[in-house]
Amino acid sequence: MIRNGIDRVTDAPYRSLLEHLRLGLVSNMSGISPRHGWRSTVDVLPKLFTVSCLFAPEHGVRGVLGPGEKVSDGRDELTGLYTHSLFEDMVFFPGTDGTDAAYAPRAESLRDLDMLVFDMQDVGSRYFTYASTLLCTMRACAASRVPLCVLDRPNPLGGLVTEGGRQADDCVSFIGLMRMPIRHGLTLGELARYCNEAYALSCDLTVIPCGGLRRSMLWADTGLPFVRPSPNLPSPDAVTVYNGTCMLAGTNVSEGRGTTTPFTTIGAPFIQPERLADTMNALELPGLAFSPTFFRPAFGKYAGKICRGVDIHVTDARAVRAVTLGVYLIDTLRRLFPADFAFTPPPTGARWHIDLSTGGHALRAGMPPDELLAMWNEDGRAFVAETEPFRLYP
Repeated sequence: MIRNGIDRVTDAPYRSLLEHLRLGLVSNMSGISPRHGWRSTVDVLPKLFTVSCLFAPEHGVRGVLGPGEKVSDGRDELTGLYTHSLFEDMVFFPGTDGTDAAYAPRAESLRDLDMLVFDMQDVGSRYFTYASTLLCTMRACAASRVPLCVLDRPNPLGGLVTEGGRQADDCVSFIGLMRMPIRHGLTLGELARYCNEAYALSCDLTVIPCGGLRRSMLWADTGLPFVRPSPNLPSPDAVTVYNGTCMLAGTNVSEGRGTTTPFTTIGAPFIQPERLADTMNALELPGLAFSPTFFRPAFGKYAGKICRGVDIHVTDARAVRAVTLGVYLIDTLRRLFPADFAFTPPPTGARWHIDLSTGGHALRAGMPPDELLAMWNEDGRAFVAETEPFRLYP
């Protein structure tokens, strides 16, 4: 079993880095420590060091809030620590500088701290908001001259593959504040090291790396039990396909939220399930299979209505290219159901959700899948070269 950053904080030389300091902690339910009784970092760190307050990302410190739901300031029930919100909602997107007060630690919340500690389980996806929270946190720490310590965790998708290109300047948002591929192939610790240099943040940054981690490891190879990184990612298979099926969040097709199998079940009332399953299986996408299904979401799109679609089965996680899945799935839905499928239009003055998630306008404009993926993956290779000096694991 590999060791997460939190599992190493009492080892030399890391203990001396944290002890005798007033710490703030950015974390949530996704940060579990096998070494310290399988407890959340939120509960572990205050028992080991002096933690003065907590900072809550999307879903809150205990992970009970839904996607895009406002996180409020308050007091954590178990630790009694005051909790500062780092997440407002998903309607207002901060600017490209990442300094919006709704998503970053406020200067007054950092004033009495000697160091801020960051520990959350990422899923290797640009859409997932924890990387954006990290960038906002780094900017705030740099501005307030408060050192930041990132307790690293594995990327569950491994570190050998990137997919998708970097987003255009007009498509930077909180579901993609760092300009990077959709599947970025880095841990949050590595991303922090890269961003500190690429964005000239001048953040006083320390990363406590994982012990025993290798880039070739997927989640199943780490020996760690799976813990939901957010309420709607309940399984390793959901994480494996998330970079693809999450694109449907910007369409009128349900990505399975409101079911027990979000992101591996997709559909809508207008879909012919056998036709969709047969067409997707004919593509022979590596590591994936599709079966017809019916479902009724309890919340989210089409809540209470019967939907028809497909269950997505992961037959070989290492072979899956989820961004390719997403592009071909949307292309297939457009071709099979042209009168019904649609991208969700934005409110007046806002931007298209599908553009923000995919990083540009090409998918919505109908660029052929092969051309789009070739363009994205060329940019992804450039990102790999740029981030090479900041990688921590062989």
